[in-house]
Amino acid sequence: MANSFKLELVTPLSKALSQEVSFVMLRTTEGDMGILPNHSPFVAGLATGEMKIKSNGQESFYYVSGGFVEISNNIVTILADEAMDIKDIDLEAARKEAEIAKGKLERAAEDMDIANVQRSLTQALTKVKLAERML
Repeated sequence: MANSFKLELVTPLSKALSQEVSFVMLRTTEGDMGILPNHSPFVAGLATGEMKIKSNGQESFYYVSGGFVEISNNIVTILADEAMDIKDIDLEAARKEAEIAKGKLERAAEDMDIANVQRSLTQALTKVKLAERML
């Protein structure tokens, strides 16, 4: 039995990560999910949140927003709308993003606008929260 599995993290812009890992915790649209080696096949939608990775006794953390996770044959493929190592989050830029989204939310006139702005606000506030933990 394998004690690790392949993790592939892909965004529309790049392959953000490709490595052997022993554990992944991420947020799906159904809730938080932990993945260990030899997990059964599975597909789920991703929610905005933090992804925790354990590899060679080290932990790393990523911001992940939107997309899907697929588990098959000890390969976990994450197709995310946006993903980045939380060390790479620009805290000031994320705070500005949150302020802009809050302002738009206050001015949003239609339900669709509100839903889009709320999603933007959630993404920006998640980045702020994760980046502040690195301080």
